[in-house]
Amino acid sequence: MKDNKREILVELKNLNKHFKVGKNKVLKAVEDVNLNIYKGETLGLVGESGCGKTTCGRTVINLYKPTSGQVIYDGIDTKTLKSKEIRVFRKKVQMIFQDPYASLDPKMTIGDIIAEGIRVHFKGMSEKQIQERVTELLKTVGLNAEHSARFPRELSGGQRQRIGIARALAIEPDFIVCDEPISALDVSIQAQVVNLLIDLQKKKGLTYLFISHDLSMIKHISDRIGVMYLGSLVEISPSGSLYKKPLHPYTRALISAIPIPDPNVKSSDRIKLEGEIPSPIDAPEGCKFSTRCRYALDRCRKDRPSLVEVEPEHFVACHLFENGIKKGMDLL
Repeated sequence: MKDNKREILVELKNLNKHFKVGKNKVLKAVEDVNLNIYKGETLGLVGESGCGKTTCGRTVINLYKPTSGQVIYDGIDTKTLKSKEIRVFRKKVQMIFQDPYASLDPKMTIGDIIAEGIRVHFKGMSEKQIQERVTELLKTVGLNAEHSARFPRELSGGQRQRIGIARALAIEPDFIVCDEPISALDVSIQAQVVNLLIDLQKKKGLTYLFISHDLSMIKHISDRIGVMYLGSLVEISPSGSLYKKPLHPYTRALISAIPIPDPNVKSSDRIKLEGEIPSPIDAPEGCKFSTRCRYALDRCRKDRPSLVEVEPEHFVACHLFENGIKKGMDLL
């Protein structure tokens, strides 16, 4: 399957993931998400905490089963996979978790943590070959062979996250979901981990779904960016276009909040969101952002907007832009 001469690796079609809350309530964590992720690219996924980014990532790699809709990986609907095919699928996709300590078994040595996936998926490898592979992976992520005998508690946060990356790389995946892999790290370490991920992508041809709420960092690593609000995608765009000309009012507010490291620059252009933040259990009937949007029309409170392409590869779900980008920009 190809689109604009780029091969689609992951395709989400009307993806929904709901959770039952109490007896009669449903939390719609992910709602009607349509998205393509191309081979070799990094797609950034941003939004406020609780907007459904992590749930979407976990559903993509089958840690959560979709409530409805499709996750199509390399042309195959993951819901149709049989037990043996699921094993192959799990070798192709991996995840780097947000908390570099909670995601590592404290009772296992670093060597065993990295080797676990190798033993499961590469049955023909001898123990000597496995240990050589572990040492190679440790060096790949900037650590030494002697770290193999240590336990997670003996490493720093940055070192533990590197172990998480080494574990994800151990079974040679094609696609990795990076779930806020730098949010728990010191600022000085964040750039090292991101640059490591970029280098590994170039060397191994990896595809990333990079989940974060750090808009500055996601701009640095992403080719395209999707913006989520209360479980729905409100804008998708190439990284450069999104920061130069954000269209959705929510995206504009997010980008205006990026700190500028210059004391002489005033923050008068910062957009302050007001109004009530809806509950994902009882979201508004129309646009979910209508309760906080200064541009909301009567229609916004009644009809849910769909993603429409207003410029090449730039999609936005906003009624303001249904009659073209010029008219939409005039209304903002």
